Amino acid sequence: MLHALRDCPKARDVLIAASFDNRLLINQYEFCIDWIEDFKHILDKKSLRRLHFYSVPKSCKWEKLSEGVTKVNVDASANALGIIARDYDGFVLSSKAVFINRVVNSKWAELDALIEGFWLAHSLNSDKVIFETDYASIVNRFRKHKEDIKILGHRIKEACKMLDSFSKADVNLVDRGCNKLADSLCTWSLSNCCNLSFKMDYPSDIHNIVIFDAI
Repeated sequence: MLHALRDCPKARDVLIAASFDNRLLINQYEFCIDWIEDFKHILDKKSLRRLHFYSVPKSCKWEKLSEGVTKVNVDASANALGIIARDYDGFVLSSKAVFINRVVNSKWAELDALIEGFWLAHSLNSDKVIFETDYASIVNRFRKHKEDIKILGHRIKEACKMLDSFSKADVNLVDRGCNKLADSLCTWSLSNCCNLSFKMDYPSDIHNIVIFDAI
């Protein structure tokens, strides 16, 4: 089916008309279900951005953590990563927006974002960390990494070793509305086609989301 789509000019025209690029046809997929999941993930992100929410649903507002715990939220698109770390009171400790100048499978991009989150937590000397992502497939693979023998599974096993350096670390799945800050960093990086690292001196549009999240 994928080969038929790749060779069909109309399929490309439809994707472009719908504001997609050719990533869904160019990427190499081992299984059809991976293509479907990639397509659904891109659609979800497009739908979320069209809503233009400027506030966070009540259930997703910041909840104070136990003292000494750091929360790191990560998100990714096919061409950008967003990572933000906050302390137990919700203050931003450090953040990164990473632009990827190539087309990347969404699973690999989400894993890259999570690994960047691990490195960010290490750089902050955090000891107890909660990592959050809205990509269920990656969270499930982390929980079942011992059973995964694919190339992606091997990299996840290597990433799991990084968690051993923390006294306590969890990788949790959250609703997209609770991952708004990391998603906004992805959007910023895509819009500006560049990287950004910051602590408290974040861009004004990101600042507004931080404030709404904390209220």
